[in-house]
Amino acid sequence: MSTATIAAPCPHPQQDLRLGLGLLVSIGLHLAVLGSFAPAIPRFVEPQPLEVEIRREGAGAGTELAAEPQSELAAAAAAPAAPAEVPVPAVSTTPPNERHAPVELGMSFDKYYTARELDQRAAQSNDVQLVYPKTAYEMRIMGRVRLKILISEHGAIDAVSILEAEPAGVFEESALAATRALQFSPAVKDGRNVKSQKVIEVVFNPYESINIP
Repeated sequence: MSTATIAAPCPHPQQDLRLGLGLLVSIGLHLAVLGSFAPAIPRFVEPQPLEVEIRREGAGAGTELAAEPQSELAAAAAAPAAPAEVPVPAVSTTPPNERHAPVELGMSFDKYYTARELDQRAAQSNDVQLVYPKTAYEMRIMGRVRLKILISEHGAIDAVSILEAEPAGVFEESALAATRALQFSPAVKDGRNVKSQKVIEVVFNPYESINIP
């Protein structure tokens, strides 16, 4: 009977060392690669408040309009000031001996001359019946009315106004009616018919001969 003999392999220390170093390097590379792909940690950002400015249409328009005058004032202030105009003295062409000669003014035909200014006063040329108010006559009330008359250069009455009446509110209408019916000859000044004024007084006496309506 034969016996088989199996020879055991001989160990190699250097080869084992190389395998160990290679394994360590492979593990390190794998760890490095895995570290480069590490998931990023999300960062939390605090939200900022939203700011909104509300402007009215009218207010904006008013602001724009108000800004325009300021720009015009600024432009006016920046513009150079115009030189002041020097007045040119007027030169008179009138000869020296005639410059201060008195000027003769013609007679004013719109003026109503008073009695003192006239050479001849306006004179009444007709008679007028005075009408006594009935109520005043029955009560035997006496009174008077002073009137101012403006007479034209032709003798006609231009206007009549009441200056005073006693008692007031009783005889004014009767006095005005009688005065407006008067006729005059024109007043004269410097040989010319002129306008004049005259003040008359109408007296109401119930004991005289009067006309009663």
